[in-house]
Amino acid sequence: MKRHILLDIYILSLTCASLFLLFLFLYHIVFSLDNIPLTGIMSFIILTVLAELLPVRVSAESLITVSPSIIFASILIFGYRIATVIAAFGVLINMLIEYKRYSIKKIFFNTSMYALMTAASGYVLWLMGFRSGNIDLTADFLPMSLSVLIYLLSNILLFSVVLTLSQQITVKQIWIHSIRSLIPNYLALAPLGILLAFTYINMGIPGLLLLFIPLMVARHTFKLYMEMRSIYLEAVQALAAAIEVKDPYTKGHSERVAKYAVAIAREMKYPEDKIETLQYAALLHDIGKIGIDKNILNKPDKLSKEEFNKIKDHAVLGANIVQRVNFLSPASKFILHHHERADGSGYPLGFRGNEIPKEAAILAVADVFDALTSDRPYRRAMSRDEALKLIKEKSGVEFDPEVVEALLRVIKKGEIFEKC
Repeated sequence: MKRHILLDIYILSLTCASLFLLFLFLYHIVFSLDNIPLTGIMSFIILTVLAELLPVRVSAESLITVSPSIIFASILIFGYRIATVIAAFGVLINMLIEYKRYSIKKIFFNTSMYALMTAASGYVLWLMGFRSGNIDLTADFLPMSLSVLIYLLSNILLFSVVLTLSQQITVKQIWIHSIRSLIPNYLALAPLGILLAFTYINMGIPGLLLLFIPLMVARHTFKLYMEMRSIYLEAVQALAAAIEVKDPYTKGHSERVAKYAVAIAREMKYPEDKIETLQYAALLHDIGKIGIDKNILNKPDKLSKEEFNKIKDHAVLGANIVQRVNFLSPASKFILHHHERADGSGYPLGFRGNEIPKEAAILAVADVFDALTSDRPYRRAMSRDEALKLIKEKSGVEFDPEVVEALLRVIKKGEIFEKC
């Protein structure tokens, strides 16, 4: 209850601050400007609304739009006061159009956040000597760069606080799962905002519309790309589910291993493209079990040497299956080597130490951690602490010490929730 009260106070504070700024800015616009650029203001509000109505989903938690470039362009063209009005009204109108999707709190927060971000970044630009409507790329590069940075940092700050209060998660977790993926988007949209400003200053509204059309085409292309990536992941998850139908005792195992592997890789500062490949490998690391006799997979007693040798074939079988699919082929070597051990006692090739791909070493630790903490036909699940103790004992013998340490840090920080 206390967090909800703090959240209400936080949103109310932001709303009051943004309303105060909007009142001051509107007063200045109406009484201090001889010629109010009403057509330009309305055009940029409409563009902001259109941009906000056409977001692209980049993850389960994150949506991106091209509205930051439009808002940044309005700062460069009209100054921070008019740009703040454009940002606030553009976001507000969009949320009112789609009011069924948003609560009153979210409408107040989003509108206030955009107004405050725009005011802060635009004011810093003005303090550094930039005057709207006249852009000199050489002279204004540093002020514009700092303005973009302030916009980004204020977004991160305001957004992190509201998520921390509403969802009871740490800033670190917000950074990992939501914010980090948005930074490249903001940095890419800043030059686009400068281009929009140049076009409007030199060609007016017709030039702006001509530029906005290819911008929407680019947005559509990116949306198709993100949808294709989503389809890829869904296809991989479907394959993982098909494997678990044959081996019901491992139901949910692949999803959990993927979750643990991704968390470990992020802790080890892996880039997102490599993490995506590792996620595919984790979801499909047991796909080779399709070729293993069901009676062996589900045997409640200890496996014979011959039966265990057949089980060991699943790494090679899985790698061969995955290698035939173009977008999955980079994951095949991680699947092939996820049962190798640091001392060379693993299979299928007996690789040791640095011979083992680091992603396969991550997969091995994630796989064993979940296996130890899950019920199996031949034993009951261990507790988290028992499993970690066993893994630590075998660090440097079976498991990569760097990966084991990353797992321990991830669990200590609470970034793996299942079984922890």
